[in-house]
Amino acid sequence: MSFKAIGTFFFLSIFTLSYGQQKTEIKQNSESVKSDSPKQLGFDAQINDLKTSMMTYMEMSNPSYKKIDVDECIKILKSHVNQISKTKSKSEGMKLVKSTVTKLNKLNEKSEYQLIETGEREIICDIIIRAGQEKGYNKLDEDITEEFREW
Repeated sequence: MSFKAIGTFFFLSIFTLSYGQQKTEIKQNSESVKSDSPKQLGFDAQINDLKTSMMTYMEMSNPSYKKIDVDECIKILKSHVNQISKTKSKSEGMKLVKSTVTKLNKLNEKSEYQLIETGEREIICDIIIRAGQEKGYNKLDEDITEEFREW
């Protein structure tokens, strides 16, 4: 066997081992992502964006709300998305919508109506409406929060 053939064999062996390891890591990473549904990941991203926006505004201005209020808002929304996925009927889902919006109303009142303004309202409504739509309880153009919200 020539020196060049040995070098080529060595390179291909290392490449094959490396490629196999990368492929295994990619497969493991993709399997861990599959543990959360793509829909849940979409809600999480939207909720995290909302939190970032609220926190950034809080740092730039001096609103009446604090980090604890932002955290409570995020907790309410994450709980809503999680709980609505477990509901069995439209009636049960709408009770949850009313409960979620009522909690947000109280939180917004506590923060002198500064926590949920127009931009935040649009995002929050979108999250609640999409969560209901994915269960088949409403259409995307149907604002199921309007009846209950004060923001």
